[in-house]
Order: sequence, then C-alpha cells, then structure tokens
Amino acid sequence: MADAAQLTEEIGGKDGDGEEDEASTTSAPPRTIWSGSLRIGLINIPVKAFSMTRNTRISFRMLHRTCQTPISFKRYCQEGEEVSLADIVYGYPLGRDKYVILGKEEIDKAKPESRRTIALDRFVNFFEVDPHYFEKTYLLLPDRSEEAYSLLRAVMKKTGKAAIGRITIHSRERPVLVHYYRQAIAATTMRYPEEILDPAGYSVLRELPSSSEKEMELALEIVRSLTGQLDFSDYEDEYRKRIEALVRSKMEGMVIVPEKKREKPPARSLMEALRATADSLK
Repeated sequence: MADAAQLTEEIGGKDGDGEEDEASTTSAPPRTIWSGSLRIGLINIPVKAFSMTRNTRISFRMLHRTCQTPISFKRYCQEGEEVSLADIVYGYPLGRDKYVILGKEEIDKAKPESRRTIALDRFVNFFEVDPHYFEKTYLLLPDRSEEAYSLLRAVMKKTGKAAIGRITIHSRERPVLVHYYRQAIAATTMRYPEEILDPAGYSVLRELPSSSEKEMELALEIVRSLTGQLDFSDYEDEYRKRIEALVRSKMEGMVIVPEKKREKPPARSLMEALRATADSLK
C-alpha cells in the first residue's frame, strides 16, 4: 500500500483528460507546447511556448469492480467492426449521413502558415481588450533570442501595449494576444467573435423589472460592506481537499465521509433577503 505522504504527488502528478503535462515547479518548465517565432516587420524573435496553467483537477480512472483493472475503450464503426487508427479517415458533414471524405495528409496541407510564426501586425492597449475573448494563456520563453526578447518585454512593460497576431496550436488557428506578464512575455489565444454569445439576444433580459429605490439602497450598502482587495488565498479547491482527505483515510484504514454544509433556508422575498444580509454585515 502506498505511503499516505505521497498522496498529493500521486493524485496531482497525472490528469487523465489528455491535456499537456504541466510541471509542479517554476524551475522545471513543462514540455514545449509550441515553438516558432514572433515577427514584427523584419524583426524575428524565436520563442518556445509552455502552458501557463497547472491542471489540479481530481481525475479518476474507471476500474472493473471485480478485478480492479483499468477499463479500456475500443473503436467500433456503426456496422459493429473494430477499427484501427490506420483505417480512420475524416468526414466533413454535408447533411444527414452525407460526408466529404478527407485524409489526414489533406487536412495537414490546409493548415495555415501561422503554425510556426506569429506575425504581430498591430499593438493595442492590453486593458482595453474584452477578457471574454480570452481562451488559454501560454508562457513564451526566448529560444536563443534573449536580446530581442528582452527588448520586446521592456517595450511592452513600459507602454502597457500588447500585440495581436495569429497562432496555430493543436491544429486550430486562433487570434493571439502577446503581452507582458510578471517579467515575461505571454501569449493568450482568443476566441472568434462568432464564438461569443451576445446577451442582448435574450428577450428575458429586455423584460426584467426595474429595481425599487429602497432595493437599490440596500444592495449598494451590501456591496460597500463587502468591498475589499482580491486575495486568491481566500479561495481553495474544497472538492479536491475533501477527496484527498477521503483517499488518505482509506489508505490509513479509516473511512471519513465528507460532510456537506447545511444550506440556509431562502428568504421569503427579495426585500427580506436584502435587509437580512445588510444587517448581518453591520
């Protein structure tokens, strides 16, 4: 039986969702996700991209209850035959059960040129960019380009500007925002406008009732009472902590069932809830 002290390493070291591996320390960067160059006119800055985030989600492996061996999955077509990877092609759907068949080689040839170069063609104010377009952020490190990298980093830090370009990661081309972040240059991939829902399209939002003056007064009082500095240390992954405690207890021969917090009964009306909340914060 494994030592309980190794629990965090064993649980957190792997995540079964197929995403890129990520390091647990800043001294050992994770594997390279993308390598290429930032290009501004005739200026070329070779860089390597690493994931800026560490996946700490709890991951479980499905096992057979009887023999406790891992469950594996096979690929079958709708005719019931098992299919090998070599026999898989890609179908572009035209309608019900109608496809244009494409091979992997054909798809690879269609990939854009931006897969190895980010052409930075415009600088913008970083804090004017709508964060709802942000997708995933990568750390860019110099690849034998320390002088040019350092200059671009210094300019971005001094001006507060970020640069826009295009990048291809995992076969998908995306707009990318290259910007300064904590003594480094980072690249944040962005969604396309058609991927962002417009809330104005929902009729329920246009039909919302107006708040009364007293409701607004109490709501503002609550906001003022709860206003403070953002401290991320106040927020922890409670689910992960409970699962790790449960696993430790089983490894040590005990079983601790996590208790759920009792929810307070809802107030009978909005005004009652506002008054009770404001009074509790005094």
